Amino acid sequence: MGRIPRNCLLYDGCFAHIISRSIDKRRIFENEKDFEFFKNLLSSGKKEYGFCLYHYCLMHTHFHLVVRIGEVENFSKGMHRIKWDYTKEYNQRHNRRGPLWQNRFKSLLIENEKYLYACGLYIENNPNRASLVREAEQWEHSSSRHYANITQDPLIDNYDTTNLSLDADLKEELDFERGFGIGSGWF
Repeated sequence: MGRIPRNCLLYDGCFAHIISRSIDKRRIFENEKDFEFFKNLLSSGKKEYGFCLYHYCLMHTHFHLVVRIGEVENFSKGMHRIKWDYTKEYNQRHNRRGPLWQNRFKSLLIENEKYLYACGLYIENNPNRASLVREAEQWEHSSSRHYANITQDPLIDNYDTTNLSLDADLKEELDFERGFGIGSGWF
């Protein structure tokens, strides 16, 4: 069975959780220059390809983004370009050849802002779950420091998070990385 086309999963203007992993869990963000270069690519990609970035977390072997997609086709081109440009620069800087990414990026449709917020909290806690930091805000390569009012992150497009929360039981039931969407049972 072939893969499902992106425009069958996503639609123009939708929220989505974007995930991309390295081949063989290889470290693809090794130092500050790597992290900063990727953030710069995201910044220019947002402008050129018309998407909003609400939450992100860059780990050593993968990244997570929570976005609002302007146009699905344009966004897909943008993500392809960001990953391609990062691979070229990374390979040159680290004196290596070949692909970095496991496959095309994974995208999960997000029902609404309530679930967007929950997904954002989930990805921002990745470094904590991986025992890289004790508190999510200690990880400098995510949006958690922005939302904790520690730093202003120019990558982040702000949205109203007032009154956006999920009860603990529902949060445990959600799977933010599998399937096709994140939302209510009806969704």
